[in-house]
Amino acid sequence: MEQELTVLLAYLLGLAALITFPYFLTRRTPPGYIIGGDTLVHAAISRGILLGRNPFLDQTYNVPPNWYPFLYHLIVAGTSKVLGFSIEESMIFLQVVFTISMLLVVFYVAKELWGGLAGIGAMALSFLLLTAHRYPNPKELAPLLGLISFFLFARSRFWLSGLAMGFAFWTHFGFVLPIAGLPLVMFMIKRDKRYLIPLLVSFLVFLPFVINAALHAQNPPRIEDIYRFWETDTPEKKLLSLMPSLYLLPFVGVGLLKWARRRDPYADELLILIVLIWLARLSPILLKPFGIELWSSRFTGLLPYSYILLSAYGISGVDVSSIKVKAVVLGTLLIVLPLAGALNFWDSVNGDGFVKVSEMDFDHYYPPEHFPEIASWIIQNTGRDDVVATSEEAGMMLNAMTGRPIIATLYGHGNVFLNNEKRRHDLRTLFAGNCKEKESVIRRYRVKYIVVDPFVLQKWGRTNMSCVAHPVYTVGDVVVMEVR
Repeated sequence: MEQELTVLLAYLLGLAALITFPYFLTRRTPPGYIIGGDTLVHAAISRGILLGRNPFLDQTYNVPPNWYPFLYHLIVAGTSKVLGFSIEESMIFLQVVFTISMLLVVFYVAKELWGGLAGIGAMALSFLLLTAHRYPNPKELAPLLGLISFFLFARSRFWLSGLAMGFAFWTHFGFVLPIAGLPLVMFMIKRDKRYLIPLLVSFLVFLPFVINAALHAQNPPRIEDIYRFWETDTPEKKLLSLMPSLYLLPFVGVGLLKWARRRDPYADELLILIVLIWLARLSPILLKPFGIELWSSRFTGLLPYSYILLSAYGISGVDVSSIKVKAVVLGTLLIVLPLAGALNFWDSVNGDGFVKVSEMDFDHYYPPEHFPEIASWIIQNTGRDDVVATSEEAGMMLNAMTGRPIIATLYGHGNVFLNNEKRRHDLRTLFAGNCKEKESVIRRYRVKYIVVDPFVLQKWGRTNMSCVAHPVYTVGDVVVMEVR
């Protein structure tokens, strides 16, 4: 059986590579590496760490606190340092690593909990989650750490579970917040204090981030709602987001039937986790009358993986002693599901405009902005911590490409602990205000260089910066100026 499992494992891993590697290997830039994209934020944080800046600082502004738990960014920077890759190449390379890791982790967890057939079932169903790896993102890594924490908790390895949970918090705390409730619920059920160990350990591991935020926050955390989330996230939408996908419904149903007939302690804890995710997603409805608004869609990150584990638990109960039954089960797991996963993955890729941009060179997609030339000049002629003032759009791009701090970034992408509105107002003052106002902004943010780019011209016209800076580099309509 072990030899057969090894063959099936290698077969599914080969299929996953065949489906996804052509996508990863044809990228010129990381998918989503475009003005306004979250990928730019992750590239900027990673590059700042690679340049040697304190990771507890906000890498966009070079001030405390860093608003994003930075384990993913440390891994990107470390990969870049060790392998000699650029930050962009490291992000794409790690998409490959996390895709294969997802399949292996899901396989291992299901196999160790419910047997080899469950492992193969979970791995095959995971092909339908390959779309989670279209973009390089901490959301690729956080669920894997969350699953590992759940597995270790189920196996009563509480200290290690807490450590994995803490690392998951350091990657994306919203994704794994519901799993932190599992130790508390199990303690209430079992009255065994050991169940609280993971909660305590994870809190201690994540405590430095909390302290850093508490000491340096300018205001309570405020998420800028780029998607009008507070208006559009209706109760109906919340409920729909909790439903298993149609392709998973039969498998989840089989899992629930098996659980109802023969209780399993691991399945018990998995169902408790699913209920906790449901409660976390729906709870803002109860809190809203008190003026508390949460972006609760973030809490469902582990839900698809939990449904896959529940489905694998159901698959493990299928009697494959009959040749016909075994043929149907293996045909579904080894052919139908991977094929469906491939079609789903490539349909999502082909329908995503942001992904298509990653096949292009910047000078083809942004010719008037001259991002590659400006970034190259900045890297060669400025210091690591020299503040560069430019438009929000060019600022996001240049911050990601060079690691140099900027004044302000686009709405919805700023540090939740800082006053982003004031920063954007000050940026406007720099380009549209009088000389005295310009000087005030330059002093406040210690600006060393100013880039007048097409976005600046579009917003504020041909502003006169001669009273505060002089040109040192020009390409097309873009002028880099050094502050006097």
